[in-house]
Amino acid sequence: MEAKATKEAQEAQRLQLRSLQYLERYIYLILFNAYLRLEKASSWQRPFSTWMREVATKAGIYEILNQLGFPELESMEDQPLSRLRYRWQEQSQDPEPYDAGDFL
Repeated sequence: MEAKATKEAQEAQRLQLRSLQYLERYIYLILFNAYLRLEKASSWQRPFSTWMREVATKAGIYEILNQLGFPELESMEDQPLSRLRYRWQEQSQDPEPYDAGDFL
């Protein structure tokens, strides 16, 4: 019984990590769309990575990404997955192949 509970908890954490990764990707897509729209006038002279440092950082996007989660479902203090660095470390250690169509 205890092994089943442990396995279910691990599966729940894996699914939560995957959900947060998808949410993070969606945010990056929104940011990239904003970059394309805002930088069009200058013919995209500034690379996206530079735009992220100069524009998105000032808007607080990294603070948002570093507190990403589902607060209505969990206590944020107990959730290391809410932190950007932890999610990326977990992603790099995930032995499972991603589904077809996934991208990093």
